[in-house]
Amino acid sequence: MILVCAIVLLTTYAVIVWYEGQRGGYKMLANATGRVGLVMAALWIAWPNLRRPINWLPPGIAVAGVIAIGVIAARPALAIVAIPAVGTLLALATVVRGLKR
Repeated sequence: MILVCAIVLLTTYAVIVWYEGQRGGYKMLANATGRVGLVMAALWIAWPNLRRPINWLPPGIAVAGVIAIGVIAARPALAIVAIPAVGTLLALATVVRGLKR
């Protein structure tokens, strides 16, 4: 069901951009369907991993990743900050877990 929602939203985005471009009243609808479609696609890709525990990934990084996806969906310009922040947290958590063993 998540995949169907993602396909419908991304197809709607593509159709609006193809026929109407980024004009006035359609700009907000196109951007909303594109962003939500990308988030739904990311959730669909991650769904099998969310149903079983991930031993190599610290639990806080999964939460930080979901928060980063939400931030990027709301403000795509913040991807420049959000992606390196999650990467830094992952590297730091890996080093700390390595020192604990």
